[in-house]
Amino acid sequence: MKKLFELLIIALINLTAVGQELKIEKAALTDTVVVALEMQDLASDYLQRSQTGDQEIEAFNRYMIEILAGDYEASIKTIQSLREDSDLNHGHPGYMPYELFSKAKITQLESAVTFNEAYRSVFKAYLENCNDEQAYSATIVFTTYDAVAQFTNAFEAEYGKITGSSIGADQALTLLKSYFLYHVNIQTEPLVFEVIEQDENNRYVINEQLIVSPRDGAELTVITARKRDTGPLPAVVLFTMYAESSNKRHALLAASKGYAGVVATARGKRLSASVIDPLKHEYKDVYAVIDWVSKQSWNNESIGMYGGSYDGFAQWASMKEKVHPALKTIIPMVSIAPGIDYPIENNIFYNFPYKWIPYVTSNKFLDKAANFDRDRWNTLEKTWFESGKAFQKMDSIEGTSRPLFQEWISHPSYDDYWQGMIPYQQEFAHINIPILTITGYYDDSQRGAMYYYAEHLKYNPNAEHYLLMGPYDHWTAQFASSAYLHGYEIDEAAALNIREGLAYEWFDFILKGKEKPALLKDKVNVQVMGANSWMHAPSLEALKNESRSFYLGMTLSEGQYPLQPEKPGKGTLSIEVDLADRTAMNNTDYYPWPILKDSINLHDGLVFVSDAFTEELVFNGSFSGELIVEINKKDFDFGVNLYELTAEGKYFHLSFYIGRASYAESNEHRKLLTPNTLTTILFDNTRIVSKKISKNSKIMIVVNGNKNASGQINYGTGKDVSSESINDADTPLVIKIQKGSRVVLPIYSGSF
Repeated sequence: MKKLFELLIIALINLTAVGQELKIEKAALTDTVVVALEMQDLASDYLQRSQTGDQEIEAFNRYMIEILAGDYEASIKTIQSLREDSDLNHGHPGYMPYELFSKAKITQLESAVTFNEAYRSVFKAYLENCNDEQAYSATIVFTTYDAVAQFTNAFEAEYGKITGSSIGADQALTLLKSYFLYHVNIQTEPLVFEVIEQDENNRYVINEQLIVSPRDGAELTVITARKRDTGPLPAVVLFTMYAESSNKRHALLAASKGYAGVVATARGKRLSASVIDPLKHEYKDVYAVIDWVSKQSWNNESIGMYGGSYDGFAQWASMKEKVHPALKTIIPMVSIAPGIDYPIENNIFYNFPYKWIPYVTSNKFLDKAANFDRDRWNTLEKTWFESGKAFQKMDSIEGTSRPLFQEWISHPSYDDYWQGMIPYQQEFAHINIPILTITGYYDDSQRGAMYYYAEHLKYNPNAEHYLLMGPYDHWTAQFASSAYLHGYEIDEAAALNIREGLAYEWFDFILKGKEKPALLKDKVNVQVMGANSWMHAPSLEALKNESRSFYLGMTLSEGQYPLQPEKPGKGTLSIEVDLADRTAMNNTDYYPWPILKDSINLHDGLVFVSDAFTEELVFNGSFSGELIVEINKKDFDFGVNLYELTAEGKYFHLSFYIGRASYAESNEHRKLLTPNTLTTILFDNTRIVSKKISKNSKIMIVVNGNKNASGQINYGTGKDVSSESINDADTPLVIKIQKGSRVVLPIYSGSF
């Protein structure tokens, strides 16, 4: 009897398992009609199961299944029930793309028209009821960023997993959801673009034209957009090297906010027949664009500029000689400063700017295929590093002549070549317009952005210059924050829409006389990571209320040295870097990705660790340091990486420094070291960060010589580093660190 009972139980289990399977006849993906019918049958079966009580379908899945099954009325009711608890999506009600899809399907069935005709009609009616800002964001909400490629690939991958004539309920749901996103977007996206373009032309006057610079006859392409039937407006101008199809959208964004939108591209780009020659002519070209805009009947002689990276540099360049009377404000975001942080930082040339040259100069738009060919550039870096050839041979290794690259590396000091591109010293004094600088703690160009900020206030101490910084990188500090930055979950308080939100709040403040953005409570505004709050101060210096010195201790314990508050009595530490060795690299972890790590390479240099903090405090600013060293060569490059070591044993990458010792005193003049002679090297051009340091956390620094495939290798001969090769390696570099070497940390203790 017991055996019979067990057999009955097994049979019931098998019957239940069979009952959970759904039939499917796999067709060729190229036969889209058959696949669509199969997915409709599968969706209908899945819905039927839910109605007989075999399985529940949550509302956020149900509307998709209902649409695929052809139950469009039911899907609209499900969507509307979901909307009660959903936020607006860029100003649009949640799930609106799918509601409109269902409405178009209903119209198609009731009116005997094609789906395309029905969808155009439904979407057009919806857009006509949107305000300008909603209509502008429709492209974001109703289209994909990659022409549906992601959804197509996801569905094809799921479909490829089918191996039999039936699938389980969970697999069926995953398959249906992936097909739904592909099915809806592949049909609607081309229609969305078509209807949006018609709507834009109805709302705005949009033009693209050439203008000619009065300085030297260079041609510049200008795209303008403004609301129809309006009088003179303030203009928002973006000047860019990045000529692409999205340029018009930047102009339309400004137009949707009640401004005249202007996007100008650098000489040689888009319609321009001039020679592409980046960085050297922007000081006059951007000024020429501002002047042209100010003379148009649709402008009220009031102009603001914004943009990031190169576009931020262009704003500063325009003010080198003088500020145009019509330019009332700028918002430079993550601005590169040629010769300061791009393509060179602390007088070391990086490799990554090399690929920017073909990206922006190969044609009148952008060479995206080249730029995003990671294998190509990784292979080039690896080949160069392993070959031991001089840095100046990079283009010959690639097999392509790069005159701009050769031009750059012929200026390793911050000399007249770089100084001629942006305001220099006293040229900052005449800049008297309000400025909002935006950058991030993990922005590759933070040092460029902060160079402009510091020099402006140095030569114009009373300037109305605001600064905003937070846990953003080079991309998010130009556009909008990301919930996860390099793997780190940012605080809720740091969530910020910069380009479409804060920037236009600032323009409204300056150009339209509205209230100042609430977030800008003082001249300096930083988000304190880990504290979920912002800190506001009148200056960078006011962000800290003490500076704590930590000396590099000389006593080794378990592979680490102490980072101590008192100066050690005696001792010498040594770092040896074999510059001829191509089997290993040094200082490879300086770039913070991920920001929070479970472990780091504790053998990549000398490791120094402080005692645990007995209180909670804020690391607020940029750290500085003093290395007292003796080396056996005339020069060397070095890195200092700074971490918070948490009580849980995790490493939070706070900041870093990479620099060339011979330029420690001045980035304009090289001063070689005397071998085997004690030298003090001061450094302070480090990344700014604001981070709550928890009680029981420690500070860790890693000090090393710099030798890796990411940039120049300094062999220490005293010659131009770009000309040095592995043949100059000679004996290994030996760095002897003496007592008194230290780092200085900016600290804010107490409440804020």
